[in-house]
Amino acid sequence: MTYVVLILLSISLAFIWFFLRGRKRNERLKSLLKAGLKNPYLFEEFAREYLREHGFKTVRVTRKSKDFGADIVAKKRGRTVVFQVKLRSSAVEKGVVKELVAAAYIYGAVEVGVFTNGEISQGLEKELKAIESAGGFIKRVHVVENITPEEL
Repeated sequence: MTYVVLILLSISLAFIWFFLRGRKRNERLKSLLKAGLKNPYLFEEFAREYLREHGFKTVRVTRKSKDFGADIVAKKRGRTVVFQVKLRSSAVEKGVVKELVAAAYIYGAVEVGVFTNGEISQGLEKELKAIESAGGFIKRVHVVENITPEEL
């Protein structure tokens, strides 16, 4: 009987620890996002942490210039993914596609992504779908949009 109580207590404590840990991470992400909405470089740092929390591995922010169009280079399931990070008050337009394709080629990525606090335009959405279905070296497109503190 004592062992059963100890096991149940251990499971309860583990559950509480995971719950509080997740809540703490969420609060950290919210504060980083609030700062990032005022500064594009901090927004890139927020995007890095957000992607880590959502399963991407070895996520790194590229340097501020001469990055060949990639703001973040990450790995997921062994595949390299390059992201363009856009802090915008208006929709992200399709001009991003050229930079993404070039960056994917240079970094050896087979997946690309757009990360923004706003929306992507219909033109960009069509271009991204066309890239994904073209059967070229880019196999998948990731879109993370409408990121706000309320969403977290």
